[in-house]
Amino acid sequence: MNTNTLLPYVFGRGNVDGRASTGLLVLRVLAGTAMAIHGSTKMMTPFTWMGPSASMPGALQFLGAFAEFGGGIAWILGLLTPIATAGILFTMVMGILTWHIPMHEPFIRLTVGMATPGPGEPWGIYPTWLARAGGQSIAGSGSSELASLFIAMSAVLLGIGPGRFSLDALLARRFGRDAAQRDLLPHYAHQRGAS
Repeated sequence: MNTNTLLPYVFGRGNVDGRASTGLLVLRVLAGTAMAIHGSTKMMTPFTWMGPSASMPGALQFLGAFAEFGGGIAWILGLLTPIATAGILFTMVMGILTWHIPMHEPFIRLTVGMATPGPGEPWGIYPTWLARAGGQSIAGSGSSELASLFIAMSAVLLGIGPGRFSLDALLARRFGRDAAQRDLLPHYAHQRGAS
């Protein structure tokens, strides 16, 4: 297998134009900072951050905390973006499936003033799974909108790549150039010897 075939899976694609790459840079830095901060509190107790009564094994808690903290830093730098993004994506999906849905949290929780514990009230014409006003869950999160936004950002970064303003793009150019030279040198040397 050619080294160039593996590069997009490790480093992502950096062949996006300048304006799109600027947008991806802003997305990566802002979302990566938020994700790293979100994960940093979990990294303080990485094997027990879900609490003593959590059914999730400590090793999986660590992987979730590391995916958030390390993945956030990777997004900021644009380094190993596809791998970091896969970790963040999986962690956010698991968060929705194992926490937000079982806690009957809505997609969006509108809070005005001080939120009181409890499920909250229906809001407007929207079903309660979509939006509620007030209330909060026992952990204080209250909705799955942030996890859903990180899933959307992950889809963008997996689909498009980190852009040209990333360490991934720099490394892909470097490794791609080296691989091309390795692949072409034997062919070139053979042609020179035949003439």
